[in-house]
Amino acid sequence: MFLGTRAMKKVDIYSLIRLRRSTRLFQQKELPYALIKKVIDAARLAPSAANLQFLEYLVICEKTQKVKVFSCLRWAGYITPKRTPHSWQAPAAYIIILIAKKKSKEPNLRDIGAAAQSMLLVLTAAGAAGCWLQNIDKESLRIGLSIPDEYDIDSVIAAGYPAEKPRLETDACAVQYWLDAKDRLHVPKRPLGDIFHYNCIGSSGR
Repeated sequence: MFLGTRAMKKVDIYSLIRLRRSTRLFQQKELPYALIKKVIDAARLAPSAANLQFLEYLVICEKTQKVKVFSCLRWAGYITPKRTPHSWQAPAAYIIILIAKKKSKEPNLRDIGAAAQSMLLVLTAAGAAGCWLQNIDKESLRIGLSIPDEYDIDSVIAAGYPAEKPRLETDACAVQYWLDAKDRLHVPKRPLGDIFHYNCIGSSGR
């Protein structure tokens, strides 16, 4: 359904994108089931190369299952273990991104990025947050959750209501995020002028 210009103005996607930051510390508050369904539906509607739609999603909210998932994850490589959540900071849910091998022999991994960003933005719009994790003990995760061999495990999104407010920084050189004296996370991104070439390489977008 075409929303039209008036309706589209109500959704400020750019602000959501600027607001979204990877969050690793969470409030101990459940995510509504309706929100979880909306998050997965957003992934379903993301662009898919050749529309093969080879992605599926396993959502884990049950307490003992969440412990199994947590044990298979590695958090915040640049500042480990300072942003590995304690039990009172753990995510409300995990979304395990699965590749259904029967759907595509050579899956285009661009699909995963589009789906993950869509899910993270829906979480952000609802006042929640997430962290997309790829440093995973996949074999242990497969065994712990009895995931069939017909699926490849790609990555995990930890989701919940944030208990921290990471700060966006602009830095032409830094790639490592850091913690300040108040334990606030700072995340550097390259300046727009460094990556924006207008009409030809070497010109700056203005």
